[in-house]
Amino acid sequence: MDKDFKEQLEALRNGEIDQFEVTSETFPDFYKAWSDFSFQSSIKGFAQKGGKIIYRRKEKVK
Repeated sequence: MDKDFKEQLEALRNGEIDQFEVTSETFPDFYKAWSDFSFQSSIKGFAQKGGKIIYRRKEKVK
């Protein structure tokens, strides 16, 4: 696994990064990290053309 998706998910949740991209090739590795991620409801994926998904932190409702 060349990308550390667990680190990226935590960085996204903590506001250290705005988004990151997952491709169809890296999705299996991402899914392993995602399935263990306790804060799934705080992250949202946006599908793009070509099998890419952009993950961003959900905006908090005031």
